[in-house]
Amino acid sequence: MMNPRELDVLNILWKSEQPMMATDIVNAGEGLTQSTVTAVLRKLLHAKLVEVAGVTHSGKVLSRTYRPTEASKDAILNDFSSTYTCFQDIISKSTLCSALLQTNADAAETKKDIAELKAMLKEYDQTYNKKK
Repeated sequence: MMNPRELDVLNILWKSEQPMMATDIVNAGEGLTQSTVTAVLRKLLHAKLVEVAGVTHSGKVLSRTYRPTEASKDAILNDFSSTYTCFQDIISKSTLCSALLQTNADAAETKKDIAELKAMLKEYDQTYNKKK
């Protein structure tokens, strides 16, 4: 499981269109310190959830830039799924899905999400019926 600071750093990196230096991440986050970001990046690098995108000048100093890896999406999804399993007796999958759809204020995006969900549900239904 990732801790909240690791999730904060990954979220900042995923939202950025460009690779970021540690100082950029500190400036983009709330309550993040340079030492925390450096430690988190080191851990995320070791876990292959971020990668060094390059090296750039920051004033007179060379600094690494970082970007998230595709593996970080899987790690976030696994964390989310693990957390959900703790509450699945309280919150049904359909209730969770409905709550997630309600988080989007853009009607066009919600319509697109619903179409994707319908297609996935149809595929799951066909797979499930073949197993019977």
